[in-house]
Amino acid sequence: MVRYRTIASSRIAFWRSILSETPTALTARQKKKREEIIEIASEIFLREGFGRTSMDQIHARLGGSKRTLYSHFPKKEALFHTIVERISGRVFAALQPKPAEGAFERALFRMGYEYLSVLLSSEGIALYRIMTAEAHHFPELSRDFFVRGPAVASKGLARFFEANQTAGNLVTSDARTAAEQFLGAVRGDVHLSAVLAGEQPSQVVLEDKVACAVRLFAKRPGIEKASDSPTQL
Repeated sequence: MVRYRTIASSRIAFWRSILSETPTALTARQKKKREEIIEIASEIFLREGFGRTSMDQIHARLGGSKRTLYSHFPKKEALFHTIVERISGRVFAALQPKPAEGAFERALFRMGYEYLSVLLSSEGIALYRIMTAEAHHFPELSRDFFVRGPAVASKGLARFFEANQTAGNLVTSDARTAAEQFLGAVRGDVHLSAVLAGEQPSQVVLEDKVACAVRLFAKRPGIEKASDSPTQL
């Protein structure tokens, strides 16, 4: 038991050291090379998964000196984390209210639609599949993904709900639970069918799905159907 705890503690410490690494100030040329590395690595990681991808594979596609690759990303874990963080950041950005966005219902619809769009993107689906498949072998990685991705998104939406409680816009007083349930209602079977069956729903289906979720949580829904394009919201 003591040995198991020691091994577990060392693994956690290893992953924390990887995830805490931050790049130093880069020149314009270095930034361009870093983006090239991330783009190539993203394609390989999202196709092959974390466990089956190696730095040698990435270097073979990148070309040039290995020193260049390792100067930007000393370990595979650090590179993969950067990719995960970028996709998670898109989810978080989608759930941020925008200044002068208007009515609560319209803001919630826009947030839900953009959130679902990120999940259903090719990168979003591939990342979800990877994290599910690798969770058993790399639990620290999947745990960090959850904490920095879905958990942050849910907390951000909960704060938005809390801000609208006093205005009487929300049907429940439990903002945290409402945020979790709203995101679940938006995902529904649409996300699962895309991940498992490769189905690609139309924009109309997505808009109606989000509009239904909004009606569940807004006291004055306002959106009977998703007749407005998300670009107009």
